[in-house]
Amino acid sequence: CGTKSKFSFLQIPGAGMEPGAIKPFTNVLKDGFFGVDCVKDYLFEHGDKFGDNKASYKLGDITNVSIVHYAAHVPKEDREQMTHEICFEFCRTVPDMLFFGLTNGRECYCTPYYEMEASDSSECDEVCDGDKGLICGGKTKSSLFSMHSCSNTAEMLTNTATSMAEVGGELTALSELTTQASTALQGGATTYQDKFGKAGDPGASDLMQSAKVFAGVLDKALGVAGDVKKTCTDLHGKAIVAASGDLTSSKTVGEAEDLIKEMEATTTKAEASIEELEGLMAAMAGTADEEVAKDAAKQYYPAMYFVNKSFAKMPSTCTGEASEKPIVASLDGCARACDNDLHECVGFSYFPGAAQQQQQQ
Repeated sequence: CGTKSKFSFLQIPGAGMEPGAIKPFTNVLKDGFFGVDCVKDYLFEHGDKFGDNKASYKLGDITNVSIVHYAAHVPKEDREQMTHEICFEFCRTVPDMLFFGLTNGRECYCTPYYEMEASDSSECDEVCDGDKGLICGGKTKSSLFSMHSCSNTAEMLTNTATSMAEVGGELTALSELTTQASTALQGGATTYQDKFGKAGDPGASDLMQSAKVFAGVLDKALGVAGDVKKTCTDLHGKAIVAASGDLTSSKTVGEAEDLIKEMEATTTKAEASIEELEGLMAAMAGTADEEVAKDAAKQYYPAMYFVNKSFAKMPSTCTGEASEKPIVASLDGCARACDNDLHECVGFSYFPGAAQQQQQQ
C-alpha cells in the first residue's frame, strides 16, 4: 500500500459529483497518508464543481470529477483548526478520493487526483492553524498528500499490544525484585535503628535512617511502575477487544488509532520506569559479581585497629557525609563498591543481618 500516483481518475469517474450523498466521518476508506508535492493544483481552481470556484469548473466533459471541501460538509461549529491529520480524518471517509490538499494554512479539500499547473516561484509556507509546526500549503499552492489503505489496523493493534505486554512483563518482574530489595532494606534498617537507638548510638541510628530514606525512594519508583503496569493491563484488554471488532466505521477506526498511540506512549513510560528501577537496583546492589569482589575486604581494617589493635574486633561507628547510597551486599561486595568509588570512598560501615547486609559509604 502507499504507492504514489497523480492520475487515478480513469478508475473513478464521477468522484465528488454527488455532494448530497457524501456522509463524512461514517466509513473509513483509507488508513494512512504521506506528503507528495507542493504545487499549484489545477483541480483546486478548475475542478471545484460546487464550491467558490464553480464558475471556473472545466472537468465536466473531461473526467467528470470534483474536489470536496472540508468546510462545505462540516458545520462551522464542528470545524477544528486545520492540521494534516484533521484534513486526513475528513477525506479518508469521502468515497473515491485518493489525495487531500491544504492551502492558505486552513483550507482542506479532497481530490481523486491532482494536476500541477504553471505558477509563480512561491512556496508552501503557510503554517497550519491547528499546529504551527506544520505547513498547510501557501497563498497559491497546495500541500498535497496521498492517502492509502493498508487495512492493517487490527494487525497494528495486536502488534502494539504485544510489544507493550512484553515490556510490561519485564517491568513486572523487575518490580518484584525491587519490592523484595526495598522490603529487606526497610526491615533491616528498622531493626538496627531500634537497637542502636536503645544502645545510645545516634551515629549508627542515623545511618539506618538514611537506608530507610533510600528504601522510600525505591517505593516511590515502585508506585510509578505500579501505575504504568495497571495501564498496560487495561490497554491490552481494550486492544484485544478492538482488534476483534468492526474496524470500518470512522468512530471505531479513530478509537483504535487513538488506542495504538496510547499504547505506544505507555510502552515508552514502561521503558522509562524499567530504566529507573534498574538504576536504583544497580546503585543498591554494589558489585553483583561476587567473584570480582572476592577478598576485596582484606585490604580494609576495622577503624579500631588504628586506635588500639587490642580492640580491633570490637564494633565501632563512623559518621560523616556518605559518598553513595546504602547498598545490600556481602562484606567483600561492600569493599569492592568502595574501591570503585575511587575519589570519594575512604571506608565503609558494614552491618550484617540475617536476611541481608547493609553498608553505608
